[in-house]
Amino acid sequence: MSDSAAETTVFEHVGNDGLYAVSGSDGYPEEYRLLELTPEIAAQLDAGDTTLVVRGRDTDTAVLIDANEQAHAMHTAHTSNSMYLLTQDSGQLVLRTKLHQVFDLQPTRPQIRARVLEVLQWDTRGAFRGTEFEHDGSVTNDDSVTNDDSVTDGVRVTDTVFDQHVQAGRTHVRRVLDDVLAFRHNASGHWRVLDAGYASDVLRVILATHVERDWPLDALHVDTVYSALHAESHILREVVDAVLRRFATEQMGVFAMDTRRVCVFLAEQIFASAGSRAWPVPEFLRALRATMPPQLSLHEDMSEWGSRSISTSVVGKLAVATCAPADEHLLHSPNGVPASLTLLLPLDNNTLPQDVRARMRELFAAKSKWTAREMRPFLEDLVADDNPSVVAKAVDSWLLKFGRGVRGSNGESVYTSRIN
Repeated sequence: MSDSAAETTVFEHVGNDGLYAVSGSDGYPEEYRLLELTPEIAAQLDAGDTTLVVRGRDTDTAVLIDANEQAHAMHTAHTSNSMYLLTQDSGQLVLRTKLHQVFDLQPTRPQIRARVLEVLQWDTRGAFRGTEFEHDGSVTNDDSVTNDDSVTDGVRVTDTVFDQHVQAGRTHVRRVLDDVLAFRHNASGHWRVLDAGYASDVLRVILATHVERDWPLDALHVDTVYSALHAESHILREVVDAVLRRFATEQMGVFAMDTRRVCVFLAEQIFASAGSRAWPVPEFLRALRATMPPQLSLHEDMSEWGSRSISTSVVGKLAVATCAPADEHLLHSPNGVPASLTLLLPLDNNTLPQDVRARMRELFAAKSKWTAREMRPFLEDLVADDNPSVVAKAVDSWLLKFGRGVRGSNGESVYTSRIN
């Protein structure tokens, strides 16, 4: 499915319930495909909703985004009989095409994070580190300044670019952009990703100003924070907004600082600073406490970070618990390995394959024995449903398919790989 087709798809009802003809308005209207819609999507289309779009590159499985921004993979199903698509022209039936297949829809969760990060990297200016480093003057505090569209140093990323290359609605794309610390310059409409160090500095300035101004950390307003920071720090309002969206929760325009989000971000930076080496839990906790802003405290007993606690801790999606070979017999025992002997092996979900089999192969290569509880944080993004019970069933089925289970001394099944 080409990029242009994503914006020019035409749906035509062909009579049967839920059965529509799909064509591209790119000069080839005779090239129809039949698409069987769910009753909910057919109702959206019959009601005149024009927000249904098909997105995907030539190398992607085409995805239909419905009016609720839910994604549905379009899979080809072959029919046993030929189907003829007829239209009336001046009272005569005209054969438009003969078809032997139909698209059906299956709920899916496209892996949009990697694609969003790829697109952001097309802007060769790199991560944004502050207006003082923008030598071309394209990002300033003056909203009247805009970029020249005829740029020569890479792509300028807009919402339209994401529409063309990311198989998701704008709401889902925006969530990813918030999570990866990206901001859109109001004047130019261009998206940039924030440098992690710069974002951390802005966060610390916000927290320091909170102490000075006696702001409540659970009732922060973007304009109030920006007004206080702008005069001395020349920090863009859009940057303040991006930092608050990453490190705080929002309700009706009011932000409440989320200590756990800050802790996860700092943990990511600690792991990234040392490559893939395993961290003894006591050493990691010292590093985390040393970088934690003094205004924040995590309501989690990190001193109890034994091997059985890691999967539900703030590093549950960033690392897996291991230990020295001499202590492996304790790893899946009722009490697990104590915190003093537990090692944290960093695993970056963003670099893992999007295919289930390939991802599980890499997970088993990183650690030879897993429980479902340990592996779930590294597989749940591949499940099309956020419901915890649906995620648990999917992970269990994948472990049964790609692993061999033996019941451990703590009652949990421990899996090794059966992937060749």
